[in-house]
Amino acid sequence: MIDDHSYLLGTWRGEGRGDYPTIDAFTYTETITFTAIPGKPFLRYEQKTMSPEGTPMHTEVGFLRSPADGQLEFVLAQPTGQTELLHGHVEDGDGGAVLVFEDSAVVNSRSAKQVDATIRTYTVDLAGETLTTTFDMAAVGEPLQRHLTSVLQRVDGEQSY
Repeated sequence: MIDDHSYLLGTWRGEGRGDYPTIDAFTYTETITFTAIPGKPFLRYEQKTMSPEGTPMHTEVGFLRSPADGQLEFVLAQPTGQTELLHGHVEDGDGGAVLVFEDSAVVNSRSAKQVDATIRTYTVDLAGETLTTTFDMAAVGEPLQRHLTSVLQRVDGEQSY
């Protein structure tokens, strides 16, 4: 289950919450889609969030690949002016899978808010029906700390390009 990452394929949707010392706490609806591209050794990733009123909040796109057994690379781009290159690994988590990205390189555009480091985790339960995410961030002079948490449910099966 862990090596081919097929357990991630499809669209996941659910509720999340965010907090950071420089902003008010908030809630959101998140949608994440992992898509297989035939013949390619990576998955395409897209994330979108909306406010409880349905207003778009954030989006990011990228690619997830596994260059060696158990090792992961995640390349992300955000319209807020950041790109992230994350290195991580896969762990067994009570029969499910936990993707842990603790090594990040963040590049900020000249007009972007300063983000210095990120940590991301994606946990898929044993049944493959729930995806739990966390996002830690060091930004705008604040130390690395939890910023976002979401619990998503699978809303469809495998997606293809």
